[in-house]
Amino acid sequence: MDPFSQDTFSFTGPLEPRVREGITFIGPELFAEDAEGRLLSPIASVFPRHKTIITVRGIHAIHASLMVEYLRHQSGDSSGCAAPGCFDEVCDDAVSLVLRNPYLLIRSDPANMDHIFVADEMLQAFLPKDRIQFTGIHLSTVREKLRQRGESWRMSIPPRSIREIAEYVRSSRVQVGTGLTVYYNAQTGGRFLTFEEFLRIRPLLRSDRNEALARLREILDLFGRVNSWGNRELSFFLPADKHLDFTGIERTVVLLDRPSAANRTDEIEAVFDAFAERFAKAAGSELTIDDDDHAVWRTTMFCRLFDIDEHEVEEWALGLSHEFHLNVKWLPGATVVNGELRFDSAASPKVKGILSHLWNRCEGFASINLGRVESPLTLRDISGEEREVYLVVITKKDGNEHIRLLRHMKWDVLHRIKLGAPLHQAIKATELYRDYIFDRLHAAAELGFPILSYNEITLQEDIPGLGKIQSFFFDRQYVPGIVTDKIPLAYYRRPQFIVDLARLLGAAASFTLVLGKASPRTGNVFYDDGDELIQFDETGTPERLVIIETTGSFTDWTTPLISLLPQCLQRFRSHLNRAVTVGVPRPVINQAIDNFARGLTEKIILLKGFAASASVQDMFKDRDPEPAGIRIRWRGILERLDCTDVEELRRYIASSPELGVKTREAGGLPAGPNPGRRTPCA
Repeated sequence: MDPFSQDTFSFTGPLEPRVREGITFIGPELFAEDAEGRLLSPIASVFPRHKTIITVRGIHAIHASLMVEYLRHQSGDSSGCAAPGCFDEVCDDAVSLVLRNPYLLIRSDPANMDHIFVADEMLQAFLPKDRIQFTGIHLSTVREKLRQRGESWRMSIPPRSIREIAEYVRSSRVQVGTGLTVYYNAQTGGRFLTFEEFLRIRPLLRSDRNEALARLREILDLFGRVNSWGNRELSFFLPADKHLDFTGIERTVVLLDRPSAANRTDEIEAVFDAFAERFAKAAGSELTIDDDDHAVWRTTMFCRLFDIDEHEVEEWALGLSHEFHLNVKWLPGATVVNGELRFDSAASPKVKGILSHLWNRCEGFASINLGRVESPLTLRDISGEEREVYLVVITKKDGNEHIRLLRHMKWDVLHRIKLGAPLHQAIKATELYRDYIFDRLHAAAELGFPILSYNEITLQEDIPGLGKIQSFFFDRQYVPGIVTDKIPLAYYRRPQFIVDLARLLGAAASFTLVLGKASPRTGNVFYDDGDELIQFDETGTPERLVIIETTGSFTDWTTPLISLLPQCLQRFRSHLNRAVTVGVPRPVINQAIDNFARGLTEKIILLKGFAASASVQDMFKDRDPEPAGIRIRWRGILERLDCTDVEELRRYIASSPELGVKTREAGGLPAGPNPGRRTPCA
């Protein structure tokens, strides 16, 4: 039955139907506003079978009722539920819309997306495709359907900027009645209590029992309340698939409220700790420490504040590391139809060029989606660089997915023209720089460093006033793991973790030191800042190091390694500090320092062996010996490596002031020369 059935609808005046492009409209125009700039109707409904769009202000059920009455009016049938005016049939046909200027959101139905896509095609007669988005980012079926169409970019998503997300999370911190701080979901009115905030109550059990009791009572009171929207006033901050009741908090409150509480502190703490242990286990290691600078914690909290299951976010579902989560904007691209690549009308020339290149290189895939990484994946200063980064997901016909990462050349032709170089000079300099990058990659591989292989993508971009110029991208496989500067604080809780990690960090430092990986602007070394990735075994133990980028290599080819080492140790100390923060004892820290030294020195000894081979020594001997050219730099790198005293490096680490071990007996650091000024060991 139609619960809204009535005979009061009058299809005249504001409800008078009008037909455009074969579609019947009832209600105001989409995005029509009142005198104060507010939407006349923020919701609408599409009825694809009846080719009708209703935009009358009210809930979607009213739209269905109005559709039924309109059909009866058209047919002259007043029998109530005769086809095609049956209310149930109309409800099944209805597709709900939400208007958020400038976008129109279609509410996805995972059970019937084909019907949703019919509504989408109707709407495209009146709105550009890039202004029509789909809800359901948290629904795997919806994401898969859009991905198959090459339209991942059309999913409606929350803000992407890491800075904006972190600020949103911070601004959500509130207090209700006591000193308890919780995170407030402005969309639903719900609040979230973190494990760390709960743990702050524990010292109050002895120092301020009244405040401890007040906070625990507030937790119980809010946990038991449901607001007018049907949402719990307070929930525990946990992964989406975890649950926890408040048993244990109640027992603590009962004990605290007794007159004898002052004499039963040990018992109260034991009950509190038992619940805290359950809380920590449910939260998992990555959510037990409040840290909005840490990608996992920040992303998960943001998902809680937007009612998103973080496991259903596209980047999570694809298995990407945490710095990509909510940091990829999927772009209009192309759909594979009958073995052909068909581009969306909104696809940019650059996107078309990238997809065409990949199609020609790996023809035979079933779908392709391309997204732009919105926020930098490193905290380095990248001002003045062309640093576009794209993520490409290719689904093969067998269902397997291949993920690739594309980086725009940071100093390309257009960049050099912006700096005032003539076109011919900019082209030549860019091509030389491209060759230099591949030379560095080749050299690093010959020395046995664990780097990735890269492909080149060259596009022709039409630049107003300049015509067509080349644009270069470097394309590599995406590798799962965690970059060393983004390891969650909670990982360090297990003492052996810092010991195992230290050896890999020492090996990573050898790459920076030997290849002179540094900033061309400042001379500061690039180490532990986004280019080194750690992979883990099934137990969570650091197992393998991968150098995912070679940024800045060959910049410093003369400074003795022992003069560059302190900068690496300063970065390594940040890992030691994190371990100390979570309670790792000093003997374990000392063991980690020894392991760092072992990882560094063993790798350098191995590199000395590689460097002695004729193939490595003669690698660039056919190049011109121009000043600061690849041949001169390579010779400097090899000579510096040859005269490096490995034992001196080991001794320095053992007494390093940067690690706070003890003062070095031999005095201060050796003064290193400026890059390019003299040959080491002279």
